[in-house]
Amino acid sequence: MRQTASSLKYITKWTGISVLVGLVVGAAAVVFTGTLNWGIDLLAGLSETNWVYLMPIFGLFMSGWLTDTFAPEAAGHGTDAIIKSYNENWGRVNFIVVPIKLLASVFTIAFGGSAGREGPTVQMGGGLGYMIGKKLKLGLKDIRMIVICGMGASFGAIFTAPLAGGVFGAEVLYRDDVEYNTLFISFLSSITAYYVYAIILGQESLFTFPIPEGYIFEPERDIILFIGIGVLVGFVSLAYIKSLYGYEDLNEEIQVPTYVKTAFAGALTGLTALVASPMILGTGISLVERISVADDFGTGLLLLLLAGKIIATSFTIGSGGSGGVVAPSLTIGALTGAIMSNLLNYDFPLAIITAGAVGVLGSAAHIPVTTTILAAELFGLELMKPATIVCFTSAWVARSDTLYRESYVSRSALAKVQHHYGE
Repeated sequence: MRQTASSLKYITKWTGISVLVGLVVGAAAVVFTGTLNWGIDLLAGLSETNWVYLMPIFGLFMSGWLTDTFAPEAAGHGTDAIIKSYNENWGRVNFIVVPIKLLASVFTIAFGGSAGREGPTVQMGGGLGYMIGKKLKLGLKDIRMIVICGMGASFGAIFTAPLAGGVFGAEVLYRDDVEYNTLFISFLSSITAYYVYAIILGQESLFTFPIPEGYIFEPERDIILFIGIGVLVGFVSLAYIKSLYGYEDLNEEIQVPTYVKTAFAGALTGLTALVASPMILGTGISLVERISVADDFGTGLLLLLLAGKIIATSFTIGSGGSGGVVAPSLTIGALTGAIMSNLLNYDFPLAIITAGAVGVLGSAAHIPVTTTILAAELFGLELMKPATIVCFTSAWVARSDTLYRESYVSRSALAKVQHHYGE
């Protein structure tokens, strides 16, 4: 009887905390998305002119100035920052990081920097989770669990994928492991945040294009094909990672203020768009939608867009611009899939495009379980089948490197790390 009472107390406690985290993070995701959409709408007129090539200079300058002045840890793609904090500092996040990350990321993305919304929201979500844990006067181990809830909730809300979000927080921390004991509460937080986000903003799905019916996965035709596509996607992921961190390493050797580096990277981003196309600017989600429904993209143009998106994202994030890498990863993967679809003349191009989209993300970030579920939530169960093959094949090919270099190989590797709290 005593054991039952203790179990009920534990379940009640963590259900309440998980839902609270989901409510707070979901509301924060709404504020961030609303602010970002307002900025994009405000600048829509300029984006239709030649000013679009110069806008990233100002946006990235402001992003770099904000982070350099108020919160250096808010620079770059925030997911790595919150993973580092979780692994080495019990998930501790300074309060100032949350508003600065929001503002800096709005400047980056609204003005055309090639970055996504996931990094800012995951860092903010983890930070808000930490603050909730401190307010509730929980122990350090419990606070770390809440940080994972915040990370998962932010992903589930922003990408309108509550189940994938529930897995994301537990999977992204390690390259070959999962924080299993947080899965249930992470699911609760992610589902709660998703409903807050979807109800307030009226956005039930990340993509607005209709998924055409008629595709049937045929094992004898598709298994070998998508394994081959997965291998190619894995190599594209490695090229993407090397490009981003190659530019970041170069920037670290240059001793000038961050805002100088980001402003220069903004100029390079604009130049890349001038050579390739303005379609590579921003998150890239609209580009994914265009190539998913249109059949007038030639292979040459797709190759140019692919190279341009990788390079522009490397400039934007590698310089210290505040933003995420998930949306660019989806775009790079979708472009890779579109190229393969053109070359193979496949009967159902969307199957390769969507598999490529989640495949690059799953392999570059080492989250193949998350991206498999993401494929099901965004594109449907039938399209999840080829996506699963591509996600796990590409993750195996790209396992030597990752976008999230602060992640550890496994929980046992993390156990060897000495935590420093309060320093």
